[in-house]
Amino acid sequence: MSSAWQALFLVVVALTAADADSSLSIVPRADWHARPPSGAMTAMSLPLGRAVIAHTAGRSCTDDQSCAEQVASIQTYQMIRLKYSDISYHYLVGGNGRVYEARSPSQQGAIAAGNNANSLAIAFIGNFDLESPTDAALAAAQSLLEHAVSQGELAQNYDLLGHRQLSATKSPGDALYTIIKSWPHWRNVGDVA
Repeated sequence: MSSAWQALFLVVVALTAADADSSLSIVPRADWHARPPSGAMTAMSLPLGRAVIAHTAGRSCTDDQSCAEQVASIQTYQMIRLKYSDISYHYLVGGNGRVYEARSPSQQGAIAAGNNANSLAIAFIGNFDLESPTDAALAAAQSLLEHAVSQGELAQNYDLLGHRQLSATKSPGDALYTIIKSWPHWRNVGDVA
């Protein structure tokens, strides 16, 4: 390949990577009115070795306002009722196709007691036992995984797991679990539930 073609190829690759990242909409904590953490959390070294997909098992959302309200409500419930230091997930994915920044990926999540180390916790907002998430949410989650690798949050050879593989739960719901089993990096380690 000539040097001119190599240069053109590198430009196309760079533009494609930048375009994929620009289509990902991550809502910062301040925009959904997150509370500050109430206590210390266990630090983790990045990049992490696995991504764990969960669902919140509550109401779903399809617009910016209801998704932001859902995320804030989940954080309040987990901090007040469950006594967590912060929302348990690292990211949440709304039916509107936007990703909501939760706790820092360098802070251990709180979704699978005894199994949170080295894991990036990603939750879809809603209950996906019988129905699948929106196409926009599924695309956003896949873009988020690519973004997490490019930002050094996830290792390039990370394992993708469903929440039920680490805890006695139905999460991420039967419909969503079936979908993620076809995604890159899926690892079948059996279900706990």
